[in-house]
Amino acid sequence: MPGRLRLTIPIALALLTISASGETLDRIAVTVGRHVISERDIRQDLRVSAFIDGTSPDFSGEQKRAAADRLVDQYLVLEDAAATRVPLPSAAEVAGMVAPIKAHYVSDQEYRTALAQAHITEAELSEQLLAGLRMLRYTDLRFRPEVQISEETLRAYYDKLAQKGDAQSFEASRKDIEKLLTDQQTMQALDRWIGAARNETAILYRDPVFK
Repeated sequence: MPGRLRLTIPIALALLTISASGETLDRIAVTVGRHVISERDIRQDLRVSAFIDGTSPDFSGEQKRAAADRLVDQYLVLEDAAATRVPLPSAAEVAGMVAPIKAHYVSDQEYRTALAQAHITEAELSEQLLAGLRMLRYTDLRFRPEVQISEETLRAYYDKLAQKGDAQSFEASRKDIEKLLTDQQTMQALDRWIGAARNETAILYRDPVFK
């Protein structure tokens, strides 16, 4: 997990909340058990996500809360992955994800300038991409093997497509339908697991951060 999410609450209170002059440097946004997600973590998540999407970051309360939820879910998933020793992608695998982003720029200098203007570093970009890749890998290894799509379910989904005129023959469509339904049920299994993990974990959102 990224080091910034591993701060315990006492350390975070000392490092994030008060400067030598008594001014606020950063605020605790969420505590997940004894771990802390700061307002800076949330703003960085929004900056990196906007950079990837080619948009401007939205720091509204609603978007900060959505980012906080993503970071909580990410923390819970990757902590479980570490505890269960699920093999996850290494940092080296992220290079292939950064390359298409860099390809949008005519030169490395333009890319570096864009990073600076977005107030992020390539390391922070890579870190967020790696966390997302690890979540996907964990989800596939943890939940996909449990998914079984019955012949009846495949047929029922195909019939709906056929009624709309959106399908070829059943056999021609079978593989795509099976993948689609498997993906859907895998994500549903992940959502159920996250819901259960949240219920078993003390999670506190600091409302002033999200106003």
